[in-house]
This record gives sequence, structure tokens and C-alpha cells, in this order.
Amino acid sequence: MVRAWLVDEGARLTALNLPADDAGAQYAQIRSAVGGSAEAAYYHRATVLHVPATGSTDGLSPNLPAWALACGWRKMELPYLLYGPIVITGPYDADGAAVGELSDRLTAQVRTVCGTVRETVIGWRTRRPASNEAALSEVLAHTRRDLAAI
Repeated sequence: MVRAWLVDEGARLTALNLPADDAGAQYAQIRSAVGGSAEAAYYHRATVLHVPATGSTDGLSPNLPAWALACGWRKMELPYLLYGPIVITGPYDADGAAVGELSDRLTAQVRTVCGTVRETVIGWRTRRPASNEAALSEVLAHTRRDLAAI
């Protein structure tokens, strides 16, 4: 089994156990988790983010933790958000068919950033950010700190 992580829009993590050597079954399970067709997005050489193919056009909510991780791993603020539930796996195998498992370090980064984003968003209930841009800047500042610490 290959451990993957489903990150929902509320920054909750769910472990997914994908079959190790069955690319078709892996894709079917990833597709089910994201709610339809999934596209592979690359923001770190040792990860693959499987994002809903039509997330923003289907009206799915922004996925701040996945966006923050992508920005942190790329070391830049992405000019677009990621939408809907997103599955994070390790890279594809040499054949480009089946995905592998995330390293312990990257798993720790995913867990930490999701927890921090969840706490930050909860904090906004009592301390509203001045603007959407301020909110995103706050999330990115926390993400940079978290990634540097792990």
C-alpha cells in the first residue's frame, strides 16, 4: 500500500491507502477522493498534487492549505488558488504510471501546514484580516515558517 493524503478545503487531512502497483486502481481512488477527473500538478520534485480538473469552474471552495504548500514548495506566491479536495502523493514511478509514497519529511510538512492553516482560519473568526490579500499573506508567512522548521 502507498499512503497518500487527502486535503480538504477545511484543512482536514485524511489518509488514503492506495494499492502499490496498480496505477488504474490508484487513479480510480484519487478520482473518487477529488470528486471527478484529477490533474497532476507539480510544485515540488518529490510530490504530486492531484487537483480536481474543473475545480474553480465547478464552484468548489479554495483549498488554502494545498495552495499554501504549493507556494511554499515553489518559494513564490502563486497568482491563482487551488480548489476543491486535493490528494497529495509522492512522485510517479519510472514508468510514469503508479505514484509512490511521500517521504516522512514531506508528510510532516503537509500535516504541520494543514494544522497551521486550520488554526489561522479559526482565528479569523475573532480577528478578521483587513483584506483577502492580508489573509493570504498571513497564511503564506505561517507556511514559510513551518516549512523552514521541518
